[in-house]
Amino acid sequence: MRILLLLSSCLLLAGCAGTGPNSTAPSSEADTVFNQLADDYIGGFLAWRPQTGTALGLHQYDGKITDCSRASIDAELARLKSFEQQLVDIDFSRLSPQCAYDYRILHGAIQHEIFNFEQLHAYTENPMTYAGAIDLNIYIKRDFAPLPDRVRSIISILNQTSNVMAAARANLDESLPRPFIETAIDQAGGAADFLGTDLVNALKDVPDTTLMAEFNAANTRAIAELRGYVTYLKEQKLPKANDNFALGRENYMKLLQYGEMVTNKPEDLLDLGLNELWRK
Repeated sequence: MRILLLLSSCLLLAGCAGTGPNSTAPSSEADTVFNQLADDYIGGFLAWRPQTGTALGLHQYDGKITDCSRASIDAELARLKSFEQQLVDIDFSRLSPQCAYDYRILHGAIQHEIFNFEQLHAYTENPMTYAGAIDLNIYIKRDFAPLPDRVRSIISILNQTSNVMAAARANLDESLPRPFIETAIDQAGGAADFLGTDLVNALKDVPDTTLMAEFNAANTRAIAELRGYVTYLKEQKLPKANDNFALGRENYMKLLQYGEMVTNKPEDLLDLGLNELWRK
């Protein structure tokens, strides 16, 4: 969830202005370039992660979900790398103090996302990515729109469950880490239970029978897809599971740096009890 905090910081801090280290102008050209780059990056970030947009209160993203097809994943990774290069090309020494601070936040956020794709292999080695993709809690917990409107968004997401599960089967490697598979089985099963009980109970008082009939049909299909994913993981992935789940020292250091902006060596964190994540 650290990326949400980084993104929120970028949203709050974008539009920086001030005196640059080597300029007396109120806003340097480097600041302008950085601000535009930050705006463009955040726009693309949310377009690919619409559920994050909804969580941040940006309701133009309601009812949408990430396209997890291989082509979409490859395009997003290419976009991330392009923005990282554009960020590196900015003359950091010309940024105002505020923009220099924002620059570090944004750079860490982009590096963290690339790390998620390339080192954590979230879309090829972690079945939990797909097991938790149908997250509808926000539409129940937050009264940000009339309930029938939120139900329509819920239906839209439920109708995309089959795409998510198909992407999981297409993208996941032949052999996956056993703890990831076992957790994904619990996660997907729990998601199916939530749809069948908690979600249904939360919407039981919606008076629009036509709308609820559409919801019930979409919900039934989504539950079946999640149950099918559980079966797929049990029958196709568990027998071929491996135990290669440890991050390793180098990746753990990168995770701390990109996700938490901590540059200490793992050995320096012994007193914090954090080193066990990589010592395997």
